[in-house]
Amino acid sequence: MDQQNQSQQPKKRVVRRRVRYDRIFIALAIVIVLFILFFSCTCSCVKCVCSPSDNKETSDTEKTTEGKDEDKDKDSKTTTTANASQQDAVSMTVSFDDVKKGSLAVVNADNQYTFPADDPVLVSVDEKRNSSYTADNADIMLDDKAVSQLNEFISEFSTLYGKTDVKIEGGYRSKEEQESKYSNGSSIFAGGYSDYHTGRSFDICITPEEGMQSYYVASGDYAWINDNAYKYGFVLRYPEGKMDATGVNPRAYTFHYTGVPHSYYMNENNLCLEEYVESLKSYPASSPLTVDADGTAWTVFYAEVPEGGNAVINIPGCQEYTISGDNMGGVIVAYH
Repeated sequence: MDQQNQSQQPKKRVVRRRVRYDRIFIALAIVIVLFILFFSCTCSCVKCVCSPSDNKETSDTEKTTEGKDEDKDKDSKTTTTANASQQDAVSMTVSFDDVKKGSLAVVNADNQYTFPADDPVLVSVDEKRNSSYTADNADIMLDDKAVSQLNEFISEFSTLYGKTDVKIEGGYRSKEEQESKYSNGSSIFAGGYSDYHTGRSFDICITPEEGMQSYYVASGDYAWINDNAYKYGFVLRYPEGKMDATGVNPRAYTFHYTGVPHSYYMNENNLCLEEYVESLKSYPASSPLTVDADGTAWTVFYAEVPEGGNAVINIPGCQEYTISGDNMGGVIVAYH
């Protein structure tokens, strides 16, 4: 009986679980996607942190430099002083238009000024000056950097000697104004050929409380002005013994802002602007000139720019650099 019942009981069914490979593949795919997303996000974050230093642009503007912040709106490619960090090298392209701009642009009977749209950066001397000197009238304009240095220059003189009788005359002249002076015989230069067009040349007069106003002469206490002008970036535009180079009779009262270190070298070597710029043609980037400006060693070199073409200027890592055209055929680079 028992055997019969046992035979009649149903047999146990063995259930075999099938492996769902499709689910495994789906799970594995999800893991891979999550890994890719995580890796991509990590790389992206790293790139965000690194890219500002990796993608620095090397451009100037006077590009100044002389003050990266102050000179950014100036001729960064030409004169404007622009500062760079100690490690940053600078590479830029200058055009033949840049040759016509800057504090070292030579303007005389042989070199016409072309009146670039962005150079000089003119400001009113009367509005920007300090109390150590005066301006002849509110219409006298000079390049902004020249006025800034003039403030320091004459302020030092005033502090030392207690004088505030220095007056600035001359200054920037338009082509029309210069043409008028040429026509009436008060200037030997026709419109376009006067150094006053650069906005960096000016005349100094002395206006004592008692006595007549007169043009500056380097005598007595006032000799300090002539002896120390170069420390502030100024030189005599028409010094003694240089008429053959400048084409103008010597003037003790006409100064020109060239900037440092050029003023130091010109003073030490008794050079006028024409002579200095001409001498720099012997100093290319591969064999530059070294100028000591009050303990700071500047490197100065000349780069020719083909007419209608461009030139690439490379400046090694430095603290400060300036670039100015010579108004003839090249640009002059100075850095330290």
